[in-house]
Amino acid sequence: MKKWSELSLEELNKTSSKLKGVLIGFIILGVLIALALIFLKAKPVLFIPVMVLPITWVPVYGTLKSVNDEIRLRNSPDVNQ
Repeated sequence: MKKWSELSLEELNKTSSKLKGVLIGFIILGVLIALALIFLKAKPVLFIPVMVLPITWVPVYGTLKSVNDEIRLRNSPDVNQ
């Protein structure tokens, strides 16, 4: 995989869009799982994976943040001069 600085602005925007979609999908999936467990009146022990689930989103969020930082850096007026 290329470094963020080697990608074009268009590729960075596509990557950012994909990562946002993945993150939103994971969040929706987590909410649906939690609602299903509540609806099914599951035992409290089954909620442990749902509570740990947001920890798995941290790498995606970190990558999204670094991509957005690179986009912001390229769009800043100081770099374009």
